Amino acid sequence: MKSIKSVLVVLSFAFAMTFTSCSRSLGYSAVLWDLPEYGIQDGQIVKVYFKSNISHVYIIGLPGESERYEVPLWQITEPSSKKNAEKTFSAYNEYIHQYGKMKVDGLPVRAEPVNTSKQVYRLHKDEVVKILYKGEGQAVMVGKNEKLPGDWLYVLTEGGTKGWCFSYNLSMFETGANGVIVSGDVQEEVVAANDDTILEQVLNAKWYPEVYARLLDEKQIDLETIKLAYGFDTGITSGKVIVNIPEKYHTAKYAGAEKIRDNTYQFIGTPFQMMVRNKNTIVVNYTLRDGSQEAYTFITLPEDVDLAKIIEAERTRRNNLLNELFKVTSFNSQNYGQLVINSGKTFTWTGYTLLVPDVIPSSAKGRGTVNVKYLLSKDFASRYDGVLTFKFDGCSDEINFLYKLTNEGLNLENIDYYSIKDNVVIARASNPTVMFFNR
Repeated sequence: MKSIKSVLVVLSFAFAMTFTSCSRSLGYSAVLWDLPEYGIQDGQIVKVYFKSNISHVYIIGLPGESERYEVPLWQITEPSSKKNAEKTFSAYNEYIHQYGKMKVDGLPVRAEPVNTSKQVYRLHKDEVVKILYKGEGQAVMVGKNEKLPGDWLYVLTEGGTKGWCFSYNLSMFETGANGVIVSGDVQEEVVAANDDTILEQVLNAKWYPEVYARLLDEKQIDLETIKLAYGFDTGITSGKVIVNIPEKYHTAKYAGAEKIRDNTYQFIGTPFQMMVRNKNTIVVNYTLRDGSQEAYTFITLPEDVDLAKIIEAERTRRNNLLNELFKVTSFNSQNYGQLVINSGKTFTWTGYTLLVPDVIPSSAKGRGTVNVKYLLSKDFASRYDGVLTFKFDGCSDEINFLYKLTNEGLNLENIDYYSIKDNVVIARASNPTVMFFNR
């Protein structure tokens, strides 16, 4: 069940979309941090349509364009007039597109440009900050008489904290379009990563969801879960880094990858990070806009595994099951009516009054579509031929039956929602109706 907060977020977004269809807006803002997934750089002026204090995001768009984007509140300036937005960002023009990457772990961000000032944030090694502007501050000393070279910089962390950071332990770099690093101290690290043999192998491999290994081993070819499109695309040929799995789709334009620590790589200018466990397994971390992370494990498949053929064979198997039923003119039961399976995966069913409403809803018409959608667990595979999923016209819910076709006729047994887990039938219904139809 969705939480009240989740529902409110959805309602807020729907409310926002109502107003974005009109010309009304909150004003204009300047982007403080690159949005490479949208092709937007820091310094660009965007139109702001809505603010959600629940999910802490703005809904924005580029002036003159219809597409809308969701961004965290900290990533743009406070909405105002277009002139004021441009004026606000003018203070940051000296360091436009300039970022810094931490050389050490634990570098403090302070409230004032003084080494003894209150610490507002502590940076980790390889963490990136946006440089906003340079300021005058107290000299940072090495010993009693030697000044540490560098400047006090006012920075923005990837999370929205602002404060002062001394530049001595920062590797400075500049981004171009789509977040690509175009110059700076980190360039050498990126070039070195291009000569990384492990990285080269990983980038050129085909990566699938971890669950595929188990399903293929158990010969449970779930067509809802196993799809050729699902997996992790490193972007080396497609131009986009993509996580595509059931109910999750994240993407960003490919700009190369750099090694940030042992066996771990950052996809430059994107929210994607990758840890290489071994040549056949990787873990991909995706950082959401609220700073939280999601992790997905992907694997390679043995060279002799042809996934396309396996999927096609399973489709053929399921179609053959329906064809066997289609060959029978009709199935007839004195108590449960007449069932006819037609070509094209359709059916007609008449005289099923005794099944209403416990098995078949009263709103259902006597026709619809039928499919072999779910799989049988090992415990059921020897007792049944499969599962038939009926979708009656006039009824929104599917109705599932275990079935067995014999020389005498067709056995059906209804199952409920709780009998199915991960698209596999693992149990009978608590009080099933068992039916027999003559050929």
